[in-house]
Amino acid sequence: MPADFFEPISDHKTPPSYFFFDGDSWRAAEGGKTTPVISPIDGQTIGNVQMVTSSDIDAVMARAVQSQRAWEATPLNKRASIIHLAADWIRHYEDYLVALLMREIGKTADEAKGEIVRTADLIDYYAKEAQSIRGETVDSDNFPGYEKGKTALIDRVAHGVVLAIAPFNYPVNLSASKLAPALLMGNSVVLKPSTQGGISALHLVRIFEKAGVPKGVISAVTGTGDVIGDALMKHPAVSMVAFTGSSDTGRAIGGLSGMKPLLFECGGNNPAVIMPDADMNLAAREIVKGGFAYAGQRCTGIKYVLATPAVREQLLPAVLEEMKKSVNAGDPRSPETKMVGPVISARAADRIEKVIQDAVKQGATLVAGGGRTDALVEPTVLTGVTPSMEVIAKETFGPVVSFVEIQSMDDAMSIINASSYGLQASVFTRDEGAGLVFGKQLNVGTIQINGSPQRGPDHFPFMGIKGSGVGVQGVRYSLEAMSRLRSVVLNKPS
Repeated sequence: MPADFFEPISDHKTPPSYFFFDGDSWRAAEGGKTTPVISPIDGQTIGNVQMVTSSDIDAVMARAVQSQRAWEATPLNKRASIIHLAADWIRHYEDYLVALLMREIGKTADEAKGEIVRTADLIDYYAKEAQSIRGETVDSDNFPGYEKGKTALIDRVAHGVVLAIAPFNYPVNLSASKLAPALLMGNSVVLKPSTQGGISALHLVRIFEKAGVPKGVISAVTGTGDVIGDALMKHPAVSMVAFTGSSDTGRAIGGLSGMKPLLFECGGNNPAVIMPDADMNLAAREIVKGGFAYAGQRCTGIKYVLATPAVREQLLPAVLEEMKKSVNAGDPRSPETKMVGPVISARAADRIEKVIQDAVKQGATLVAGGGRTDALVEPTVLTGVTPSMEVIAKETFGPVVSFVEIQSMDDAMSIINASSYGLQASVFTRDEGAGLVFGKQLNVGTIQINGSPQRGPDHFPFMGIKGSGVGVQGVRYSLEAMSRLRSVVLNKPS
């Protein structure tokens, strides 16, 4: 039963206070302070999470350092078996975790289930792929001027202690995408989840604990970034930082982390470019899916559409028609709700509403939506948006799609390449060759031809440039990032 399995992680009061995991036990923070987690659905407190102190963090880090060497020395096949078991436990408690995600972060049932199922599959794939990671040998006589006599034995070893920082929008999946590869490569991991989404992430940590991850190798600390961020980022025990979140926060973390390996997935602000020969119905479906899934709270969402006036006149009616069929804003617990439930908080809704209103004041036209009730923001479409307006100059992270007028593909390329973001871009055309030629001129991590941006399939490389990230993720790429090369050179006597 879920109640028995997850029993240690909270005090079971109403509402419950959830403990942090110090690597050995679930306990309250030394200072005795907690912060509430508010459901975006109804504004009710669904639980409280601990506000850990710097002394709590020191103790967690000391335990992580102490346990890491023995974990790395554990045979890989045994580490992989533990990770496979964690995936099995996630599947076993799928319904429970789906309900928790819906309540905590406002996802629809389909979106929440998709996250849980995908997470279990991802963890299994990591465990299988890790067993194909191999070292190599390099001989000295390959290089001009050297004879035989030196051989480099090159293998992959753990960094040590990985600090994993996860966001609110995929608190299970984007925690697991850090925990699994880090653990498989022999690291200890300290997880810092977002406060909103933190309850779901703590459940995931309990699953890894029950699967058999040894004491000290995995831990989870909670609290607000402004209170514990410096203590975590500057901690001398941290060997690597893996982070998903906003570009502004990523820059701050990078500045605090010093000379440590970083693996960052930050803001997206992705455009869709519509060429004149595009299939407008296909483009409309992908724009709606890309712009409004999980109320637009995705770094891989489509944020703005670049089209000439003639193309926009064909495309916009198709987008509005597709919205009628595919989008229905409301309570995510209702089967009638499609894609758009509440955004993560009323405060977030305030910000999104203001950005929309500011765009209209600056000359944009509101074609659909624009209103909000509490944390529920209506699916919104704007036309007449310019690149200087905040609605596309910064990542809005809400259910808003903006149309930007261009006169040529060169205009589209200039707007995209001038952006401070560089995660993905979509190009819609019936001429795949033309799409490839144009796409290769875009300064982003990934170009999608005739599809909306996405993270996946998960074994594909996933990366951002500029303000959108550092490093490459994806199953094999994440495993490599969570480890480092080590070279031992054998010098043979002449």
